[in-house]
Amino acid sequence: MSETDNLEVVIEIGEFGLKDLDYVARKLVEELPNSGIVAIHGKMGAGKTTLVKAICRILGVKDEVSSPTYGLVNIYEIAGNDNAQKRIIHHIDLYRLKDEEEAEKAGIFNIFDMQGLSFVEWPERISNSLPDNVWLIKIEESMAENLDETSDANRKITLLRQRRC
Repeated sequence: MSETDNLEVVIEIGEFGLKDLDYVARKLVEELPNSGIVAIHGKMGAGKTTLVKAICRILGVKDEVSSPTYGLVNIYEIAGNDNAQKRIIHHIDLYRLKDEEEAEKAGIFNIFDMQGLSFVEWPERISNSLPDNVWLIKIEESMAENLDETSDANRKITLLRQRRC
């Protein structure tokens, strides 16, 4: 996870704000796998949880999506079509954890072995223990020169995945 050499850019969207969030979430959902781990990097207040909420809404989660900061993990179900199996979303927030040892004690690594799509906020807390096939969403503040004080279009998002050899 620490080496970005083996990551390829799947999507890059610059200068977006809250009004563009559903568009951004749809673009991400078009590319994300049905199962696996998506690490979400961004500073405090960058919009990690807000993005997960939008993605869950686009995927069809009916429950209220909230920050799992205190409970560490929230689990959501997406009802399948007639004969389709329900899909599971794990929303994991590692902000309160110090390291891999605390994550292990909290059962975080067991979740990675389960079926479903897991969104992990603050993945740097366990970067040495993340599996190799993790997708990465980076949320950054844009430094665009043409923004004015009334615009909230100040985010840049990048979706990366492991290079296929």
